[in-house]
Amino acid sequence: MKKILMIAAVAVMAVFSVQAQGSEELSALQKQLNELSAKIAQLEKANAEKAAQVEKTAQVENANAAKIAQIEQDNAKKTWSLEQLQAEGKKNMAGAWANDIKLKGDVRARYENRQVADNTTKDRQRIRLRVGAYGKVNDFTDFGVRLATGGSRTSSNADLDDSAGMKSIYLDQAYVDMHPEMMGGAHLFLGKMPQPWITYNTGLIWDTDLNPEGAAVTYEKQFLPAKLMANAGTFVMKENGANPDIQLSSAQVAVEKKIFGTHTLTLGISDYYFGNANSSTNLVNTSGSRNTPRTEFNLVEGFGSYGFDVFKVPVLLNAQYVVNIEAKNSNEDTAYLAGITIGKAKDKGSWEIGYNYRDIQKDAVVAGLNDSDFAGETWTDCSGHVFRGKYQIAKNLSLDGAYILSTDYKNQDANTLQADLNFKF
Repeated sequence: MKKILMIAAVAVMAVFSVQAQGSEELSALQKQLNELSAKIAQLEKANAEKAAQVEKTAQVENANAAKIAQIEQDNAKKTWSLEQLQAEGKKNMAGAWANDIKLKGDVRARYENRQVADNTTKDRQRIRLRVGAYGKVNDFTDFGVRLATGGSRTSSNADLDDSAGMKSIYLDQAYVDMHPEMMGGAHLFLGKMPQPWITYNTGLIWDTDLNPEGAAVTYEKQFLPAKLMANAGTFVMKENGANPDIQLSSAQVAVEKKIFGTHTLTLGISDYYFGNANSSTNLVNTSGSRNTPRTEFNLVEGFGSYGFDVFKVPVLLNAQYVVNIEAKNSNEDTAYLAGITIGKAKDKGSWEIGYNYRDIQKDAVVAGLNDSDFAGETWTDCSGHVFRGKYQIAKNLSLDGAYILSTDYKNQDANTLQADLNFKF
């Protein structure tokens, strides 16, 4: 096309050269020819750019087509049957379930020496194993299952004896904890559960190893300027055959408040009512029980604690006062305890020491449910002192000790030493 245009231009020039007269006409013709040549060059450049763009577009389209073909090929390889999809789903669900479960527990090795005033001495080596699995059922339900040695409601210790005989493992806890949003922060526990009550771990009413069975609701909420803590429950205590079953109904409320800036004051009240307790000779079948046969129990408890720091060392004062308002003898219906704890064994090298004094009249609490270590197997109708200490040797390893000086209803003294190594995992 360029050649044709050039020939036409030369022809035009020839015609004009024949007709032109003078140099001015020739110059004008030359100028027009130059302008025409420039326009031709611009057209050629534009055509070249369009051709390059067309080629680039074709390359992109080819590349996209290749990618689409590869994706279709890969998808064809990944096509699963319904059975395969179901199996993969179950596998993923099982993995998520396993990830939500946590295993934890503890092992304790104990040396115990007990000396009674009649010169009876008893040495025991004991172990305790507790291992549990804890996890989520759904967004508002947790569960816990724990196994333990022991076999007693108030002790998970197993004695090292019987010529290295096998030790039994029992179901210690099995519960669910439901806390849907509609409950406003409350928790509903069902099953064999950890104690829902505030007890300070003294064992005055409940041994620390006891895990009640039934249903309980707990609630805790911060209200300026105090925190409210409350719980209520109903628990199965004894199936009495043809006689009415013994049930425990409990309710407890406490208020915790900061005073003087960093001090913490807690005050509370509890009621533990054992329905139909008089339908059984003893509410709890224990050898040596000092409870009056067929007595009734409605324990009203007032408790409190006061916590503060002294030179950055935590100090806790605590007290409990219990009256069985259903006791047959008003002179045998009261128990009380006062104690102090100094320090907090938590990090490596930390420590704590504690002391409490208690006096438990014959029918003040239920014999067989309170502290099994304090006065042997008399449970109630006793008094005395408890000294204890703890040193954190390393993470998850502590050395614990206790020395118990007790006097029973026969005015017979007993001294008990306990030394423990505790391993947590």
